[in-house]
Amino acid sequence: MKWYRLVPVMFLGVLLLGSMLAPPPPALAQISNTLQDSVPGSFLVFPIFDVITAAAGTNRTKIRITNNGVTGVGISVTYICQPTGSVGSGTNFCNSFDEHFPITHNQTIVLDVGTQLFGACPTGQGYVVVWAELQCPASGAPCPTATGGTISPGAFGPISYNQLYGSYHLYYNGAANPAGLLCGSVSCSPPAVGAFPDVEAANAIAIQSNHPAFSLLGNETIVGMQLTFGTTTAFDYVALPRTVQTDFATPGAPLIAGPVTGPDTISGTELQTNVILLNLDYSQFGNLAAAMSVNAWNWFETGFTSTHRFLCWERIPINLIDPRINLVPVPPGPFGTPYGNIRFTPSPSTGPTSPQLLGALEEVSTVGRTIRNMIHSSTSLSPTLFVGDLP
Repeated sequence: MKWYRLVPVMFLGVLLLGSMLAPPPPALAQISNTLQDSVPGSFLVFPIFDVITAAAGTNRTKIRITNNGVTGVGISVTYICQPTGSVGSGTNFCNSFDEHFPITHNQTIVLDVGTQLFGACPTGQGYVVVWAELQCPASGAPCPTATGGTISPGAFGPISYNQLYGSYHLYYNGAANPAGLLCGSVSCSPPAVGAFPDVEAANAIAIQSNHPAFSLLGNETIVGMQLTFGTTTAFDYVALPRTVQTDFATPGAPLIAGPVTGPDTISGTELQTNVILLNLDYSQFGNLAAAMSVNAWNWFETGFTSTHRFLCWERIPINLIDPRINLVPVPPGPFGTPYGNIRFTPSPSTGPTSPQLLGALEEVSTVGRTIRNMIHSSTSLSPTLFVGDLP
């Protein structure tokens, strides 16, 4: 399979895929305007990669990308790295790297993230975005896009092509970052716990476009490829959620069906519950900390409220977000039940500086690890902006 070497996004010129793209056939039917992980889309988000190397071994992440359509397209793959340092310390740069692949109809390609990055991300963690793209003819004027932007002659631009889907697979081999390596004033990765080797997997989050198939999207600017998300065809892709939420098992909890007493020893005990959050309102030149309110409830509907901030991406134990979310008596008090639910609401909830959150939940028990995407709820009425590779 032909591929292109990894290039840092901050220095990236558009990489050409050459002549592998044939003229597109008639437009394909588009799928409903939903953001979820059970339908194909034009823009895919893989909420986590983990390629940490430590004395115990090397964790691996493989992502699979499938073209469900009837024609070949190009895809742009961007790896966005977790930044080190404290939130608010002036460090607002999140390294990102970009590469491009052709993918034919009904083809699945598999990328080993550690091999693609070859040690480029300082903490070995982050997230991946993928979008379908086509080339603006090299001769002639810039190509207009469906949302009022332009793509330079010879350059590749995102397209509406709701035919991509994928999955991410984390192979845990006991590796974690040193506790002293800080990201946002906490350890960059959760402590190593649980049996290994082990594997987790979930579907990529699919974001669709409401434009006819093969419509050029986005806008080339001096700061990069700008992509918008909203509720009408004035935007490139469908709106992102205003909030993300999930149920969870409380750290330290016996994994019982409840509400009953006594542990279910077959189901095991929860060792660690890790929240994975990313802010899709991203630029390679500087980022604001994502601020949010956090509301958690135990199964008796008792509420626990806190606030939280992070930069670009994080993977953090849930009881570091709020130390009360713990089954054992840890000040300022125990959560009190083995299960609960948690919701993250951006602050401000709307407007140009509102974080655009997506996320996943990783649960580690004495009998294994699981990962799943959070629920995306309450569609945002305001657009967000993702800045991709440089023109």
